[in-house]
Amino acid sequence: MKVCTTCGAEWPDETRFCPNDGSTLRSTGASDLIGSIVAERYHILKKLGEGGMGAVYLGEHVKMGRKSAIKVMSQSMANDPDAIARFNREAANAARINHPNVCAIYDFGETKDGLIYLAMEYIEGEALTDLIDREGALPPRRAANILRQVGDALQAAHDLGIVHRDLKPDNIMITRGRDGSDLVKVVDFGIAKAMGGEEGQKVTKTGLVVGTPEYMSPEQLAGDKLDGRSDLYSLALVFYRMLTGTLPFQADTAQEVMIKRLTDDPMPLNQALPGANFPPRLQEVMDRALQRMPQDRYATVAEFVRDALEAVSQMAAAPAGVDPEGATQLISSIETAATRQLPKTRVAGGRAVTPDTAAPQPAVAVEAAPRTRRGKQTAIIAASAALIALGGGAAALLLSNRNAATEPAGETQPAAAVTQDTASTAGQGAASAGGVKREGTEAASRTTTTATATQAPSGGAPATGTPPGRTGTPEPGIVVNAATASDWLMAKFDLLAGGSVAHLVPGIIDTAMAYFNLPDISIEDKAFAAYVIANAYAEIADRQETLRWAREALRLQPNKESYQALVQAFERGRP
Repeated sequence: MKVCTTCGAEWPDETRFCPNDGSTLRSTGASDLIGSIVAERYHILKKLGEGGMGAVYLGEHVKMGRKSAIKVMSQSMANDPDAIARFNREAANAARINHPNVCAIYDFGETKDGLIYLAMEYIEGEALTDLIDREGALPPRRAANILRQVGDALQAAHDLGIVHRDLKPDNIMITRGRDGSDLVKVVDFGIAKAMGGEEGQKVTKTGLVVGTPEYMSPEQLAGDKLDGRSDLYSLALVFYRMLTGTLPFQADTAQEVMIKRLTDDPMPLNQALPGANFPPRLQEVMDRALQRMPQDRYATVAEFVRDALEAVSQMAAAPAGVDPEGATQLISSIETAATRQLPKTRVAGGRAVTPDTAAPQPAVAVEAAPRTRRGKQTAIIAASAALIALGGGAAALLLSNRNAATEPAGETQPAAAVTQDTASTAGQGAASAGGVKREGTEAASRTTTTATATQAPSGGAPATGTPPGRTGTPEPGIVVNAATASDWLMAKFDLLAGGSVAHLVPGIIDTAMAYFNLPDISIEDKAFAAYVIANAYAEIADRQETLRWAREALRLQPNKESYQALVQAFERGRP
């Protein structure tokens, strides 16, 4: 049965709207949305899965007829303003990745009834885990074709500064293309930490390591900062399992496996699958991709995948039905991504510079690096430190099964790379926040109306002044003018979305304030500057100033859903 929240009348489940007053009907079950209309456009058909953090439903758009997977946060999470703020940032990051091998994000937000939801592409297929469990080791060329598509998806994300952080076979869906070949969809980019929806997922607050231990990189196990090379390591483990049917680190307990990841070399391919006759070149590629230290690996996923496909092409011809064009497609599609440059801002004289948080390193040679064998004592100390870093959550993490939550860009290990990170995997792409799509077409059509003097943000300092304790003086080397506002603000928002950048907050606030106070800045950029300031204060847990500047952003652009969501989140949770 369903009930009308306006008149209280009950109606059968198949009824969508109340015949008395036209209101949307809600299921009488407290947590069951089946049969209801979410956000006035998604008719919930059935439940696909449920966990402690929320539920996933199959929904159909009432006007378009398109089916979507609808994730709905549990009420316990919906009452946490910090969780909502993270959800908005992370969902926006996921929505930015427009790629055929990435599960598309259609919509996200909050309904009038207070449901926090996300609508994404519904994929009819099977997880790579199920394929491997059923068929065992895959033919090398089929594995390479899947690797190519996953690598292309990851490179697209890394070009935007987004790190998946929980790449594993469960997050790789296999469906069929029009020609019957494998079509890959990578799922759960930047969603599960704020959201979570399946059994066994472990989602924690800042300070605990989250993910699936079997596919974590050594630096993720140790709780260190991550960049795209962590995803590269996880992808190499996935490829290893596709080729051999197993993983390169074997032990009796999950804890021993984790320690081996930090202390031992991976099992050679031909030892894992005797008789397969993998060529030495493929072993060299895998050795380099699975180096314990990020700087010893390939610089980008694109480089790793390119070399892997070239190595596989040396093997015997693939069985019928396997895509024989994988290597050729990779060279044409993914090498382009490997040479992509970071978005750049301009300083006086027209000199282009990359964002200050992603200084490039020297180019890494394509030839396989010699296997680095580090002292056992040092490695064991690192392993012990990693287990200590896991703290009280270690047991839960160690028991995390193959459905463990995706850890997106943001929170414990930030997506945006710091100074030592490789530039090509930490690009500060055009950021969007909580549904704000700031794409090139929008920027081109931006209103040229300049911002007039503003009133004080609700509850405090004048909007044209500086935040308490801040100077409003831009960071050194930054030329503050209306032409550079959009690029700089988007880059810094992307950095804040990664989290763990409290040490950079003062400079971000000061420079954002300088942009905010420009006399000729557009209303849109002025509002976005206030929003960046709000997110910067949120990073250092200053709720009062976060709310102050979020309200100012909303005052300047009242129809921006992301600004509304941030204000609502902190109004609910403020003292």
